[in-house]
Amino acid sequence: MHRNNQIKGQEKFFENFETFCSKPIDKSKKMCYNIIRNKLFQGGAMSRTADSKKQIILDFINEYYGSYGETPTVRDIAAGTGIAVTSVHRYLSAMKENGELEYNGRRSVSTRRMEMEQVAHAMPVLGYVACGEGQEETEQVIEYIRMPESLIGKGEFFALIAKGESMVDAGIHPGDYVMIRKQNTAEIGDIVVALDQGVNNLKVLGFNHNKGAYFLRSCNEDKERYGDIYPEELQIQGVAVCVAHRLKKML
Repeated sequence: MHRNNQIKGQEKFFENFETFCSKPIDKSKKMCYNIIRNKLFQGGAMSRTADSKKQIILDFINEYYGSYGETPTVRDIAAGTGIAVTSVHRYLSAMKENGELEYNGRRSVSTRRMEMEQVAHAMPVLGYVACGEGQEETEQVIEYIRMPESLIGKGEFFALIAKGESMVDAGIHPGDYVMIRKQNTAEIGDIVVALDQGVNNLKVLGFNHNKGAYFLRSCNEDKERYGDIYPEELQIQGVAVCVAHRLKKML
């Protein structure tokens, strides 16, 4: 009987949590749902010990920060873990006293894992960029990824997913994540995200001295299909600094 009541309680909690996550303002919490659900259901039952709740809170904070580059509020933590707001505050305060994290009583929470990750950049993935025919400019954050500063350097960054095959000879294939440093200038030979009359392109920036004009060049042997583009209104949005590939099965 006790076991049945426990299961019903778990189902009720997750039903309430999914309702909470369905609200537009809380859309970001959905990504944490399965992670926290797995933590809570370890061993087939929701753990009730103080130490396990502290660990669940730490896991939620770290996963949330890793996904969105910011710390969750106490209300976020309570909704995401099923632990009451007052209890969350009490556990955070206790963990602060034990040196497990930094907490100022409001939103500012810093765990050891977060401190290690702060040398990395959390950047938004703003959809796809054409490596072929241009694509109309859109800006919609579809996810966040983190890259170490030692790899991409300092600055403000965003990422795009490559679409098309015009840059394959530069090692950029369809589905690759291209990390872009946001800037409005570039050097000749840089791989740039360039906006021309509302259309985005990922290409190599070149300059034709005879014409006195900039052009965008593909990196593909099929020059007939992927010819140079001479933009009428060239606007540099950023310079590519790194590419992350999706590995394919070899057998």
